[in-house]
Formats: sequence, C-alpha cells, structure tokens
Amino acid sequence: MIRLVSYIVLGFANALAQTPAPAAQPPQQEAGKSPRLTALEISRLKTKAESGDANSQAILGKAYKEGNGVQQNDALALKWLRKAADQGDASGENDLGIMYRMGEGVAQDKEEAVRWYHKAAKQRNARAMFNLGVSYYNGDGVSSDPNLAYAWFLLAQEAGNPAANDAVKRSAEEGENLGVTPDALQQAAAMYEKGDDLQQSYAEAAKWYRKAADLGSPQAGVKLATMLIGGQGVQQDYGQALSLCKGAAKRNYATGDYCVGYIYLHGLGATADPKEAAKWYDLASKGGNLKATMDLAEMYWKGQGVGVDRPESYYLFFLARQRGVPDAKTRAQALRGEMNEEEIKHLEKKLRDLRFDPKKVFAYMQNQSVPDASSGSGPP
Repeated sequence: MIRLVSYIVLGFANALAQTPAPAAQPPQQEAGKSPRLTALEISRLKTKAESGDANSQAILGKAYKEGNGVQQNDALALKWLRKAADQGDASGENDLGIMYRMGEGVAQDKEEAVRWYHKAAKQRNARAMFNLGVSYYNGDGVSSDPNLAYAWFLLAQEAGNPAANDAVKRSAEEGENLGVTPDALQQAAAMYEKGDDLQQSYAEAAKWYRKAADLGSPQAGVKLATMLIGGQGVQQDYGQALSLCKGAAKRNYATGDYCVGYIYLHGLGATADPKEAAKWYDLASKGGNLKATMDLAEMYWKGQGVGVDRPESYYLFFLARQRGVPDAKTRAQALRGEMNEEEIKHLEKKLRDLRFDPKKVFAYMQNQSVPDASSGSGPP
C-alpha cells in the first residue's frame, strides 16, 4: 500500500522522491492545458462568453486561470468557470472543482471540489473521473475508499484519461489490493445501474458486472444474471443466467442458490420444476437469504414442490421476522388461521425441540412489542 501511495503522490506532484507526500492535489494536466490563445481568439471568447455561451465561458475561465492570452487572474477565472458550471458545462464544473480544491480565487473547500467533480463525471468528463479517483484514494474531501477510488480510475481510463492509464497500470504492477479487483469493477457497474454518480446505462452496468463476474465475483454474477433474465441492458438469456447463478452458488453465495431456485420455480427457459426450486431455496435459506426463506415458507404452506407442512411454514415465517422481514408477521397470522389443532400441536413441539417458548413465539408474531421469543438460545 505504501508503495502505491507513493506513486499516486508522485504522479500529482511531478516529483522524483520515493517516499509518500501529504495528500495529493489534483495534477495540473487534469485541468487540461489549453493551446496558446491569440488576442483575437480571446476577444472572440469574451464576446461569446458575455452572450452566455457556456463552452466559451469555460475556456475563458481556464485562460484566466492559466494566464493564457490574458493576464493571470484567479478572480476572473472563478467568475467565468462558475458561470459555465452553473449552465452544466462539464469542463467548467471540473475546473471549478479544481479551484475549490486548490483554494484559488476562493476559500479552499475540498468537499465542494468533490461536488463539482461529481457533476462533471456524471457527464463522462474523464478528467473529473480521475480527480474523483484521487479524492477517494486520499480521503480528500470524502472518506477514503480505495475500491471506489480505483473504480473511478478505471472509468477515467475507459473515458480516455492518460493519467488514469498510468494509475491503472502502475497500481496493478504493485500487486496491491488496488489492482483490478471485482469489487472495484462491481462498484463501477453499480454506478451505471443506479444513475446517481453516472448517467444511467444498463448496457454499461451489464458490461462492468460481466468484467467483475469474469474475475470471480459471485455478487456480480448474480447481478448480471438478473439483467439477463429481464433483458435489461443485454439480450435476454435464461441459460446464461442459470449458469452464472450456479457459479455463484458454488462459491457459497446464498443469493446464487436463490437465483437458481427462482429460475427453476418460474420455468425460465425450461419447464417449471418446483421440486428442484425447493431444494435450492432450502440451501439459500440456510445460507441466510431471506427471500428464499419467505418463498420456501409459502411453498410449504401451499405444498408447491414439497409436501404441505404448515408447521414448517410458520417456523420459517418466524425466522424471517426475527431477521427483519416485516411481511412475515402478516403471512404467519394468515397461515395460523388455516392451521388445525393437530398442526398447532406439531408446531408447538417443533418450537420446544428448537428451544423456543411457543407462547412467546405466538405473542411475538402477533405483537411488535414482544422482542424475545426464545426460552433458550434457539438456532442462530
């Protein structure tokens, strides 16, 4: 980690030292050095900027920041960059963020810098993506998050940022946890899927989930499978979805078991097989997947893929509610109304065998204010 921090700091400082430096500032090249501007070009920029053209405002602001064709003036740079940024110009947003990060023409405000980087990055501005990587890596205006930092470096690289190419290559060479990890790839996918930090694109999300799945992430495999089932951003493909879910299940990922069960239960790409689905739901439920617990409870209630077993169904609803599923209470109450006396006695015995007090369990499933339904430790 120390060697990689040294690299990041060196890249930003353009120094040759081999030891870590204080938190890095955004590198000069990430502001995008402009070609030299002539007096005529400056005159034309001013005319367009004053008429409200956002792109001209951003270029003029950068010119004042760099002293390019005009006398360097941070106050005027800030003025024109803010006008451009307020109109949604991505370059203006990124460069305004840099001024806040550096405290140029304005009081230094790293959090405000990150806010502007985010606005520009959502428009796929490669320099802003890289600057966000820097911010998250160093905890500069945000909490340090190495994987999220690396996700932004990867996104910046894909968007064509030269500095990101070096960051990705060198960090991978170091062999540290900031290399091409499934977590970083999955975070990039999630940003595209949610549409908060990046413009929403299910196709891009699926692409990044696939990259993470190829590196062995069971979570990404199931996310991609879900998109394949729904044809969300990719062509619908039940067979590939089933393969991905089974792969995730082999890695002891309970949601993978649930996904396999779901495909079998609903007959996606083949004839429905409730019996096979129940087997996978049982594995998923034992692995802690609450959706599987609820679905399996319904199957025992209705005798779908398994024999009717209402005591088992009630017990599963009880476990689900203990683990925070609000609907479990309502379903258990409806189920108990259908249970006969023999089934209730069987349920009571089952609960006692598992070291639960039946009276407390029934009270708990009726009343939110009864938190402890156990007479002993009970199963986990």
